Amino acid sequence: MATIYENLKMMREEAGLRQGQIADYLGVTQALISKVESGERNLTVDQLESAVNLYGYSLDAFTDSEEETHPIQFAFIAQDVSQEDLHIIADIGKIAINSRFMTKTLEGSNVG
Repeated sequence: MATIYENLKMMREEAGLRQGQIADYLGVTQALISKVESGERNLTVDQLESAVNLYGYSLDAFTDSEEETHPIQFAFIAQDVSQEDLHIIADIGKIAINSRFMTKTLEGSNVG
C-alpha cells in the first residue's frame, strides 16, 4: 500500500501541482492529501482514479509492476491552473489512457 501513496506524491510533484490544488480538484481537504501521501489515510477508488487520470496514468500503474507507464506531459504553469482546467486535463488524460489501452489491445490481437 505504501508504494501507491509514494507514487501519488511523485505523480503530483511531476505534474507540478500543489496538495491544495489536488484537494480542491478531489473535493477534499489539503490535510487529507497530506495524510494520503504519507500513508496515514486512504482515498476512495473513485478519488484515486480521478487523481491518476489527472496525472495521465492508469490504475494499472499501481497494480502491474510490469506495466510500462507513460504520464501525459502538459505544458502549463501549475500555479495558474483553475479547477476547470484540471477537469479538462483529467478528461484528456482519460482519452489518452484509453487510446493506449486500445492500441496495446489491437497490437496483441491478430486483427489485420
